[in-house]
Amino acid sequence: TANFSEQVVESFPSDIPTGIYYGWACVGNGDVHKMVLSIGWNPFYKNIKKSVETHIIHTFKEDFYGEVLSIVITGYIRPEKNFDSL
Repeated sequence: TANFSEQVVESFPSDIPTGIYYGWACVGNGDVHKMVLSIGWNPFYKNIKKSVETHIIHTFKEDFYGEVLSIVITGYIRPEKNFDSL
């Protein structure tokens, strides 16, 4: 999972609905992989600030902290949901 910084999240269009999206992601100059993306407040964790978390559907050999993450959102799956447990 790769989380965007607060600065990046604040630059997202304010009218984009919260929820779960799908699309494509690329780390640095690497290959493009499928991804799902959560945009919102993650009600289970009671976040006060909006977050954007990308789950890249790929197993990386090592961490990629500090790399540039590029994404393309191609569709919407569902709104945010709260869950009773982990």
